[in-house]
Amino acid sequence: MAPLIFWNGVCDSLYGYAAGLSGSDYFSPQIADVIMTAAGRPHWQIMIAQTAGWLYPLYALSLYPWWVGLRQAGFWWSTAPCLLLAYALLMIGGIQHAGWAFLSVLAQAQSLVGSTDPAFHAMANRLIVEHFIMGDFTAMVAFSLGTLWLAAALLRGDTMFPRWFILVSPLAVLIATGIVGSLLPAPIAGWLIAPFGTWFMLIPTITSCLWLWNGSAPLMTNARKAS
Repeated sequence: MAPLIFWNGVCDSLYGYAAGLSGSDYFSPQIADVIMTAAGRPHWQIMIAQTAGWLYPLYALSLYPWWVGLRQAGFWWSTAPCLLLAYALLMIGGIQHAGWAFLSVLAQAQSLVGSTDPAFHAMANRLIVEHFIMGDFTAMVAFSLGTLWLAAALLRGDTMFPRWFILVSPLAVLIATGIVGSLLPAPIAGWLIAPFGTWFMLIPTITSCLWLWNGSAPLMTNARKAS
């Protein structure tokens, strides 16, 4: 799974990396310009960036070890948040990764043949963006709720993971990426922030699998019950 998730980072960078942006710039309207113009990258690179969207059904399986570690807490503290995050990953994979390539089509076409009607270009561009906003809405709601819900499940202390595992949870990785990335200068910032979704999946997946694989979780659970 890890190599496939790394590929997502490559595709993320093709969509969103810009050497001239500092960390704070990634939280400004400048990042929208990068995505809408493909940062001047050739068409074939944006076509490659789409391929990560094909893999998101597999990426959703990265939540399985989290479900295994959380399931003893019951449906509402295990299956429910994992289902929300799985839905968000599938939607984000389809709407953003497979679809974001279309956001840059107008700018690419304009650079190739020019535009004699800027009003038409602006209107077409606005309508495309509105479709993506509508498609992303439910995904972002599920993403936010699932991330917070999973963190709350860890803090309750009824899972196979210790409470400190919140430090490697999706929520913590997301916050750390944003804070650290915002402080980095160009061109380094983009290597951390542009593939933020990759870190969101990769770090929690590796840590949860290692915890379950080495047997620490059952030992911790048995010790807690014995006490």
